[in-house]
Amino acid sequence: MSGKKTRVHFLSLIATLVFLVFGQIAQAGELRIWIKEKARVTDDTVTLGDIASFTPEQDERVPALRERRVAAAPAPGRDLVMNSRFLIYRLSSLLGGDPQVRVKVPESLVVQRPGQVISAKKMTDIFRQYIFSHSPRDRKKMEIERMHVPGSLTLPCGRLSWEIQDRGEEDFAGDISRVISFSVDGRIYRKVPVSCRILVSRKVIKTVRKIARGQVIGPQDLVEVTEQSIRSDRNDVIHLNQITGRRAARSLQAGQTVTRGMVEIPPTVRKGDRVIIKAESSSVVVSALGKVMEDGRSGEQVRVINVSSGKQIFATVLGPGQVRVSF
Repeated sequence: MSGKKTRVHFLSLIATLVFLVFGQIAQAGELRIWIKEKARVTDDTVTLGDIASFTPEQDERVPALRERRVAAAPAPGRDLVMNSRFLIYRLSSLLGGDPQVRVKVPESLVVQRPGQVISAKKMTDIFRQYIFSHSPRDRKKMEIERMHVPGSLTLPCGRLSWEIQDRGEEDFAGDISRVISFSVDGRIYRKVPVSCRILVSRKVIKTVRKIARGQVIGPQDLVEVTEQSIRSDRNDVIHLNQITGRRAARSLQAGQTVTRGMVEIPPTVRKGDRVIIKAESSSVVVSALGKVMEDGRSGEQVRVINVSSGKQIFATVLGPGQVRVSF
């Protein structure tokens, strides 16, 4: 039955395309074109050369005919079915009514386009490798969770490559997102968004009791623990000695993580303290009793009143109970 249908289509196309007068053959000779029932393509276009065979192959018309576009190719990994009616219609326009061309058309033609599948796991591995190779911290201190990648995708066959555009310095902690650009033979075919959440292992200092604002913090008030967090440790205190001996810049609750901004160095001199004012030159050193009018740390300038003269001056804090002025 299939053979009869193929023959009917063949005769129908002959009636449509070929206008041969019996016994008359043009100088170019007869060219036979046989359309396949199955064909494979690798490009974005289906050409006549992809789906047909020619007899004789040495015919001077064959090279040009091979390059003529029949239809757009299916997506990679998909099939395209062309029925005989469509084929006859397309070939009629492509062959231009050449009376020396005979064509045989099947009932249907299946065009296959192979592809390479990029699985979700492959995309996950690519993203993970990018994170570990670009993160400033040891991968053992990182845990990736909530990885979001699309389902598998199919690309044309060929040399596969990919690129993830870097965004410069980044802590690689918390929620991050990127775009993977997939290329085949140097041509970008797909851009795929990916994202994840990264937990980092960090050492932090926590309070063991409530600490009032302004209270000096001692080693007994703190404990060092390791925790997983979406925050980096850039602004967090790492060592106990960075906190011990400083005072709380605000009230701290028990079990609270202490960061640098929560503590401050206590003042070396406080408002109302009595200090020795040293006035020095290259040859003379003079001392006087003074009263500090504001808190100050070593190296800072504070307002001081000379107790003897009652004159207010600015002096640099040298240490506990000592300030200096220049003259």
